[in-house]
Order: sequence, then C-alpha cells, then structure tokens
Amino acid sequence: MPRISAAATLVTLAASASPLWGVAAISEDCQAGDGECPAVARPEVQRENLLLQVAGKKPPSLAQEPGSWRSSGRTSGNGQWCKGAEPADGWDLKACSADGGNAQEVKILTYNLYWWNLFGHQFQNGNGGSAGKLIGDNNHGKPFDFMGFQECEDVGRVLRDGGLDGEFAGIVGDHAVAMAYRKGAWEVLGHGMDEVAEDRPDQWYGKRGAMWARFRSLTTGKKVLFVNHHGPLPVGTGGKCGRHATAWNLLKTIAMRSQKSDGIILVGDFNADADTLTVKELEHRFNRVYTGKSFGGVDHVFSNCGGSRVISRKNLGDGGSDHDALEVVLQLEGRFRGRCILGAGTRRNGEVPSSIWEVEYRQRPAWATSCWAWPQVLAPFSCSRAFSEEPNSAQR
Repeated sequence: MPRISAAATLVTLAASASPLWGVAAISEDCQAGDGECPAVARPEVQRENLLLQVAGKKPPSLAQEPGSWRSSGRTSGNGQWCKGAEPADGWDLKACSADGGNAQEVKILTYNLYWWNLFGHQFQNGNGGSAGKLIGDNNHGKPFDFMGFQECEDVGRVLRDGGLDGEFAGIVGDHAVAMAYRKGAWEVLGHGMDEVAEDRPDQWYGKRGAMWARFRSLTTGKKVLFVNHHGPLPVGTGGKCGRHATAWNLLKTIAMRSQKSDGIILVGDFNADADTLTVKELEHRFNRVYTGKSFGGVDHVFSNCGGSRVISRKNLGDGGSDHDALEVVLQLEGRFRGRCILGAGTRRNGEVPSSIWEVEYRQRPAWATSCWAWPQVLAPFSCSRAFSEEPNSAQR
C-alpha cells in the first residue's frame, strides 16, 4: 500500500465561553473508536487539544447551506486529538446552490500517483512520463478545471510530463497531496490544509489532512471549494480515531471553509470503499458522484451537486500507478440575470418598451422562453424576447 510523508503539525483549538456557545465535556465511560459518545454539558470552560470540535448548548436553527456547521453534541474518537463531532440531525451538504453566478460545467480529476514506485529511481523511474501523458491525452476538447493528486511529491513534474505546465498551476499541500487548476479560467481565493485523521500504529505513516482551495471563475464569477483527501490506514478502519470521526472531520472542514453559493467538490483516495462507515456517513450528508475500482473502490468524488448535474464519469486507467485516474464533469448550478420584454413590445429608435422586468433564469434562456420576475420567483410569464443577459452578480 502507498507510502506518504509523515510530517504534520498538531492543531490546537482553544474553546472559550460565550452567551450562545458552551463547551461539552465527554463522559469518562466513553472509549475511543467508532462509538458515539454523548456530550455532557458543564458550566465551566474546558480547554482541550482537539481538531474540528464544536458543541453548543443552544445552536441556531439549521441552515441547509455551506458554511453553516452545526453539531449534535455526539462525538467519536474520544481521547484522541482527531476526535470528531457528529453533524446535527438534518444537516447536510446536498444543496446545489443556485446563487452566485452562472450555471457552469467543471471537469475534475482525482489520481493517486503511487509516487514511490512510479517515480522511484529504483523502480519505474517515471515510466516515460506515463501519468502526466494520461492526463494530457484526456485534456483535449473540454480541458480539466481542477485536479487532485495523492502520493504526489512533485506536481510540477506531472504537469510537465503531460505538456500541461503552461495551462495549469500547481498548489502543494502537506502529506504528499497536491492540486492543479487551469490558471486561465480560475483565480485562487485561498487555500490551506486541515488535519482530519491519523494512521493507526499498526500501519502508521503519519497524519492525514483535507487540502482545500477556493476558486473564482474568471468568466462567470462562480466560486468553487475544491477539497483533496488521502485517507488514513489501515484501509477501511478510519485510522486512529475511527471511521465516523474521519468522515465528520472532513464534513466540518468543508462546512467551515466553504461559503454560501459555493460549488463544492471533494476528491481523493479515501483508503475506504463504498461499504465502509466512513464513506456511508459522507454519502448520508453529501452526494457521492463517482467511485473507482482500485483496491475495491477507495477513490471517490463527492459534490453538493449530484444527480442530473453529473454530466459524465470516466475511468481513465492507471497510467502506471496502482490506482486509476477518475474524471468527472459536473454542472454547478447557477442562475442568469437579465431582462425580459413582456408582451409584443419592440425597440423604436433605441427606446426600450416599458413592460420590462429584471428576471432570473435557471438556465440560459433562448428567445421566446419563460422567465421569472426579479427578485422573487413568481409564476412563469410568456417572454417574447429576452436580452441583456448578464451573470447574476447581485446579492438577493
């Protein structure tokens, strides 16, 4: 199985009292692992070394949108730095946002590169650039927008091997994970790495993170949170803190790093197949849109936009790795803002008829289509002509 870099830094969060939020103590009878432990509220503030833990006495009402994390107060992996807090009942990331710009197709890749073997001098020594060439061969037509790599020690080399270094820029993360994005189409708004898990002692290579980056389209303004994860070992266990904690920590990172109206994409080699509790818990609150076949299916793609918004899925083959590269094309929901002439009005000497409404379209409309009055979605009106279509940059 894969080897990774083991360097990591423990993240320490200090909880403090406030009129709204309190700190929950953990029952001493509860053990680490996959068991769920109830939170026991107490008035004094307890400072703990923990990652991704929020517990509240009286959280606000649930908001079914990114950036609104709520915990039930139950936890898993207690006694470990990577214990996780269960999301509140009914909380999920399955809403495909319809705000913040145009509906937009994005093409994504996830690929574990098997670096020590494929690129190791004593083994395949790059195999003639086979991994990069595999990506380059599939970048024609519709190019990739975002790529997530696991077991990647040099993302620049991979891009150069595929002749992609002029079109794409790389972002390097900890623990041998990296990203690449199409730099002529997207700008980086921010990026980082949150530690979410750790290997068990019996197969320990280090801690595991969720590498994240937010992007904004240079043409439509659509914002995307792209997250790349390489899961803990042994395979299927969730590592030191267990399956539930790993899934919950990933969900919290996504919720805290995303903003309302973001398209959200999570990719990676999770070291957990679709039948494990880790993936089942993620799928319960997120859309699993594609799963590969390597090692029983441990490579996955999740998104807040699923179902009919999955345009295509493709297994690209291994390119010399022990994992297959996976390609997915998604439509990230959006709306268009424009104007609609109600009735049969026409322009005269450059004048615009008075029966014009600013409207919002769920898809780019053709002439003579239905439209909705802005800012509230009302019953459809007959539109004899639509014009001055612009991406919706207004805040509702």
